[in-house]
Amino acid sequence: MINDTIKQLQFVSNTIIELLQQVDHELLHKRPIADKMSIWEACVHLSQIPGADLHIQKKYSKQQMAEYYQTHRPDTIENVIAHFLEGIQELIFYYKELSKEELERQFKTYWGSEYSMAEWFIQIINHLVHHRSQLYQYLLLLNRDVQIVLFR
Repeated sequence: MINDTIKQLQFVSNTIIELLQQVDHELLHKRPIADKMSIWEACVHLSQIPGADLHIQKKYSKQQMAEYYQTHRPDTIENVIAHFLEGIQELIFYYKELSKEELERQFKTYWGSEYSMAEWFIQIINHLVHHRSQLYQYLLLLNRDVQIVLFR
């Protein structure tokens, strides 16, 4: 099952890269929906998700996560993509090495929710899909011709 999940993660991450590559400097600071993330904030957050969600699963505290978000802030769209890809590779490597027993092991997040390691991996993909959809919608709202297949 883990190989199928990794395959889905790879598909999702490839489509995220395609979306990120469509973000140019003209779009970076646009905020298509008032009181929501700007394009740039959505891109940065996408780049942080793989590493951050892996750290949450490793039982990082709220303070440690705040530090992670502050120190992992890319400054260009190229660095967003590089940081994102690095995090995806780290996730894949980490989850490929887990045994069936380790995937079933429960852990508690810093906010008190409990997950198995396998369930958390699905949550990570859900988190990525959520923000992929957000960026996709933002680009459409800004009249960009987005020709990306999000589901296969």
